Amino acid sequence: MRKNFLISSWLFGFGNSISSPLVSLYIYVTSSTFYALKFILFNSLFILMSYFIAGYILSIKTKVLSLYKIGISLYITFYLLLALLNVNSYKLVDLISVIYGFAQGFYWFGWDVIFYNTPRKMEFFNKSSYLGYLTTLLAPAIYDIVLSIFHSTGYIILFILSSLILLTVILLVEDIKINVKLNLKKSFSVITKNENYKYTMVALALVAGYNYVVGNLNPILMYKIFSGNYTFFSITNYILGLISLLSVYFIRGKIINKVRHNYVVLSSSLLLVVATFFILLYPLVYLIFYSFFSPLIYPIIDVHNWNNIERNLLLPYLINRQIFLNISRIMASLMDIYVVNVDMGIIVLIPLLISASVIFYSWRMKV
Repeated sequence: MRKNFLISSWLFGFGNSISSPLVSLYIYVTSSTFYALKFILFNSLFILMSYFIAGYILSIKTKVLSLYKIGISLYITFYLLLALLNVNSYKLVDLISVIYGFAQGFYWFGWDVIFYNTPRKMEFFNKSSYLGYLTTLLAPAIYDIVLSIFHSTGYIILFILSSLILLTVILLVEDIKINVKLNLKKSFSVITKNENYKYTMVALALVAGYNYVVGNLNPILMYKIFSGNYTFFSITNYILGLISLLSVYFIRGKIINKVRHNYVVLSSSLLLVVATFFILLYPLVYLIFYSFFSPLIYPIIDVHNWNNIERNLLLPYLINRQIFLNISRIMASLMDIYVVNVDMGIIVLIPLLISASVIFYSWRMKV
């Protein structure tokens, strides 16, 4: 296992986590719901487009490390541009969406290929999981404290801090020699030849679309609940994060292997759907339910999806996953683009969650 790749992956996740959950909220605070939804839609479009471009580049060239570094550089550019534009960022929402989309597409495309060529993958996953828990505890604490103290100026501080951390990632990345050419056509066809993968991929993609939009709208909803009071926003946000950790530890960690996974996914989805209707009168109840039950849906389906991947075709499957995940994110974004308020923006996405859980439940009952 490449030590530098592990450290740089964690540093990237940490640096990104102190700013990325707040980007849509920042655009909303400085403009309106329309611009926040426009950012979410355009970003999803250009993530997918960048994957196709990256796939084409890798099909004719073999320098995947260049894509990886370009992705990180675009992330840095994105955060610095947000800091520079400040409250006027929404006026260039099209441009920043393009930069952010290409940053994500190039980085994760490069990361997938490098990981594909990393020895002892399970060891990498185990160590990165421990580091991920550290990020889950630290990142929200950092941006909550900064926003509580500096309020609107805190966004700029966080964007600059993220840029500095990501700059360190570029310096850490070692010169990895990877010679691989991707067959892009095979990345499209693998889903038609593996039934188990197909069902789990469709379910996973639908949840990904739901999570992508809702994950961007929830901070806006919480901001509205507390009427822009960053102290209450920060305290509540951290408590919700701890609720998610408790769910992961007690349910996913302790109980999950004692019950059928499809029951957990379906029941969690149905309870979350019921809680979503509380959003109109008691939105905090919905946020508590989301924090607890959301970690019991996507990650469980994701594990089964990974288990259905043919290891001798891992790279085409990795790309296929990203194609379908991003198509679903675009679809979910389009469902919300004409919604005038955050509450309804979350409610209209319920069919995606229900469909995903039913598909996964039905598939598990067959196998």
